[in-house]
Amino acid sequence: MTYGFVVYYRFKLLTPEEAKKAREFWAKFRSESWPKDLEIVGDYKHAWGTEWNGWLLVEAENPATFFEFWPLFRDKTRWYIDNTRTVIGLKNKPDEWMH
Repeated sequence: MTYGFVVYYRFKLLTPEEAKKAREFWAKFRSESWPKDLEIVGDYKHAWGTEWNGWLLVEAENPATFFEFWPLFRDKTRWYIDNTRTVIGLKNKPDEWMH
């Protein structure tokens, strides 16, 4: 089974210097510290129609991968991410739709 995690996020109000630092942090963190068993399927900059600044879509075969990683991620991004919400689901296989 493949688990999907939609993670909505909202930024804190940042100065231009802080925003630059946050972008640099994210690029480095994503390339160097992101678990290989937790795939980023999509990284969306806007969530129009909501109070969120954007969202990530990540997938893992084992949900423990996400749950073990998430506290570390939140601790490292807390300085520039104000809040998050996560929606979790199971990915349908084409032949299992509506079953």
